[in-house]
Amino acid sequence: MMLFPRMRLSHLVATLALPAVLAGCAEQKQPTQFTPLTYDYLGQMHLNVATLDVVDNSVTNPEPGDIGYKSPSPPDHALRQMAADRLIATGNATAASTAHFVIDRAFILHQPGGTLDGQMNIHLDILNPEGQRVASASAQATQTLHPDPSQDVESPANLYEITKDMMQTINVEFEYQVRNSLNKWLVDAGGTPMNNAIQTQSLTDTPPVAGAAAETNSLTGTPAAVDTSNTSAPASTSTAPVPASSSADAASTSTAPAATQDSEPNAIFPAGTDDASTQTTPKTLSPKPGFLKLPTTTKAQ
Repeated sequence: MMLFPRMRLSHLVATLALPAVLAGCAEQKQPTQFTPLTYDYLGQMHLNVATLDVVDNSVTNPEPGDIGYKSPSPPDHALRQMAADRLIATGNATAASTAHFVIDRAFILHQPGGTLDGQMNIHLDILNPEGQRVASASAQATQTLHPDPSQDVESPANLYEITKDMMQTINVEFEYQVRNSLNKWLVDAGGTPMNNAIQTQSLTDTPPVAGAAAETNSLTGTPAAVDTSNTSAPASTSTAPVPASSSADAASTSTAPAATQDSEPNAIFPAGTDDASTQTTPKTLSPKPGFLKLPTTTKAQ
């Protein structure tokens, strides 16, 4: 007789516990898939070196309290991927230098108050065949993240986000430093130095400027062509050759008006101009007979 009440009690407990179990499963989020951080879509930088090595000092000298290894893409792994995707050793047959990509620091720290601080320091050295450093470029990036303190601060999503932000900053800074400090070591995909591109450019294809052409013609003695599109030019302008006799006639005709003007007194300059080149013998103008009579002398006008 007591069997049925016990069975009913067990069913009741199972019925009450099932919703709690289902609610706990619903609160657990499914694992999130994070896209690997790659940088092959950015421009590559070709170096005139024979080999390219990667040295990770962040592994040999780790930062105390570093939690970057928990990230889906740890900071040092992301930097290694950047070097593999963006730096290419494209030395010619005579290149015997070596490039060292060095990761100095790459870490993420969980600071008091629920703050995440990240830092990356890298540099690129060019070594000659004797192993001496002849050129170098460096870059760094820092990032701070303030996640929700009520959630897991060291969650994969937060660590992935701060790593991604640091990589965006250091990609821009590193490329700028390389192109600014190592421009003599940059070549194109075929091995041609980038800094000689302007020196090898042909200058004969540049069209001459109109003013320069006019000066060249004046120096060589070749008459320059007259632009007939200018409507403000005098109508008498012509480049056709003029015979010698016609030129003499034109010269005498052009000086005729000046002689006519000299025969009459100038109201502003009665004594004439002081130009020695045009000074002539002064003429005394006398009135016509019967026009003016004076008792003594005749004043010259």
